Amino acid sequence: MLRSVTPDQLETLITFKADVQILDVRKKPAFEDDNVIAEGAEWRDPFALDAWAGDLDKAKPVICYCVHGHQVSQQTARALGELGFDAYYLRGGFDEWKLRSAPLVEKG
Repeated sequence: MLRSVTPDQLETLITFKADVQILDVRKKPAFEDDNVIAEGAEWRDPFALDAWAGDLDKAKPVICYCVHGHQVSQQTARALGELGFDAYYLRGGFDEWKLRSAPLVEKG
C-alpha cells in the first residue's frame, strides 16, 4: 500500500529532528532550476534508484518528494517499499511545501 505524509507532518518531523531520510526525487532539470531544497533532504535521481537505494538505512523511514507529489515521488516510494523500506511520499510535493514557507535551505 502506498503511504503519504502531509506537509504538516513532515514539518513536524523536521522541527523535532526525527530520524527520517528525506529524499528530493525531482527530475534533474526541475532540481537544477531551483535554488532551494527541503531542510534535511538529499537529492537522488529517481531514474537511478537501483544505484543508490543500497545507501539508505532500512531502519529509518524514507520520505520522498517531487514537484507535485504525483508520479515521481509516488513511484519512488512504491519502489522503495518493495525493497523493504518504510517509504512515504509528500502529498502536494515541493510546490506545496514552498507555498507553506516550510523549512528550506539554499542548495550548496
